[in-house]
Amino acid sequence: MRRAVLAVALLAVGTGGCEDRRQKAIEKIGHDEEVLRKVGAAVNEVLRNAADCEVAKPLLTEAYQRIADARREVTAPATQATLDALKSQADRVGQACP
Repeated sequence: MRRAVLAVALLAVGTGGCEDRRQKAIEKIGHDEEVLRKVGAAVNEVLRNAADCEVAKPLLTEAYQRIADARREVTAPATQATLDALKSQADRVGQACP
């Protein structure tokens, strides 16, 4: 009987540890999503104003700053690839508006 209780207790402790790691991973992904949402908004603003370089240039500065800040904050490898794609879009506007 004691062995059964001990086995159930160990199983409960082991399962709880897995849940904690999963929860932390989910929180990290949620944080990365929020950071990408802010960066995406800045880059989209640049793209919307690409035809007017006088407006787009200051927005580019902000977009590049958000991208740089995001690179330090995010943890998922796929997030870095998304940031690369967003920077590429901003770079195209930057080349059109020297």
